Amino acid sequence: MFLLAPMVLLEATSSFAQSLFDHPPTRVMIHNPESTEGLRNRTTVTVVVPEEAGNALGSIVLRQLPNLDQWDWGRVEPRVYLGDYSLRGKGTSGLASAVVSESEAVLKIKFNPAIPPGITVNVVFRGFNPQSSVYQWTTELMADGEDPFSYVGPTLRSNVYEKDPYR
Repeated sequence: MFLLAPMVLLEATSSFAQSLFDHPPTRVMIHNPESTEGLRNRTTVTVVVPEEAGNALGSIVLRQLPNLDQWDWGRVEPRVYLGDYSLRGKGTSGLASAVVSESEAVLKIKFNPAIPPGITVNVVFRGFNPQSSVYQWTTELMADGEDPFSYVGPTLRSNVYEKDPYR
């Protein structure tokens, strides 16, 4: 009877296994080169996965903080490119999928394949800027694998300004 107890304990703890980072990504940025309301945007979310992460980045979730208007992520699948952020970075389709919640307040980005440690990934969306305001999102990052642990990342911020009637 006592010989079986350690085996049962090992099986019980393995069912609680989660995918984790040794050092989670903390450098997450949002870029929007066009900051005037109503104009076409090229919103880019950049994540730097540290070399000592210990696991690949599987997905990221952005939750928009309360605002009168929701951000327009566009209707086309995002494009992905690796390396430093570039104003003209085009990217490739099919490397990430994006799902926007019904309320349009939550954006889930899943990478396929996952982004390995030591790589910077940029996810490009095409939409239109909403009305002028300050838009903010909380971020959650998940390691690649089964039942990933959710890490809280930085809060992202983007400003949209009113159209200048004299321009």
